[in-house]
Amino acid sequence: MKAIVTGCHGFVCPYLIDTLKKRKIEVFVFDRNQIDITNFEQIFEYIKSIKPNFFFHLATGPLTWLEYIFKACSILNVKLIYTSSVSVFSEQSSGPYTILNKPDATDDYGKYKIEGENIVNKNKNNLICRIGWQIGYEVNSNNMYDFIEKQNQQNKCIIASSKWYPSTSFVDKTCETICNLTLNNKVGLYQINQNTRYSFYEIVLFLKKKFNKNWKVIKDDKFIRDDRMIDPRCGIEYFNFEKEGKYES
Repeated sequence: MKAIVTGCHGFVCPYLIDTLKKRKIEVFVFDRNQIDITNFEQIFEYIKSIKPNFFFHLATGPLTWLEYIFKACSILNVKLIYTSSVSVFSEQSSGPYTILNKPDATDDYGKYKIEGENIVNKNKNNLICRIGWQIGYEVNSNNMYDFIEKQNQQNKCIIASSKWYPSTSFVDKTCETICNLTLNNKVGLYQINQNTRYSFYEIVLFLKKKFNKNWKVIKDDKFIRDDRMIDPRCGIEYFNFEKEGKYES
């Protein structure tokens, strides 16, 4: 099997590529320096030449690019997998969110992701995966662990809300789930999130122990929000910090 991926310079895509290769899927990286994303014919001919089974669109870019990808994949009968975001829900809304909750984002990024979902959903054989804030294993990249580490370095402490329940997952688990859904021929909308019951404060304490850090964590209750996405169909393993052992501030 073959797959084309976009977004290789982002945080999630390299993990997805590794996961695909472990599944013996040949991966082709869409190079914007070689293919004009404003030219439908170039995009179409590139996809046609590869003859992929799947097209994973993780990159950000003009919606016309996604429209061309969608059109080409539909003509060539290639399954399109689009990574969306919990950001489709506005700050005025409150979770937990199921797939029945209507996206209502008012900020530019959230509206951008909603429009992307609407494009991809025109073909009911495609797959849309909403993901939350990813947890990585290194700094200097766009993930929760990096954010917390930098906050600690800058402020000598981390102020973490006990009233905020984010949607979040370890990035490798997210990519495994995306692959599982794809290879199991799932279509439509799925919401990938490992956190069903923990606050940001509790998550920071868990990561402090997991990564053996000396962070000073200060509990705060001023920021109140519930961003959890709930979708048991994904089959992802939910966080169970108690199973990992006691964690302390």
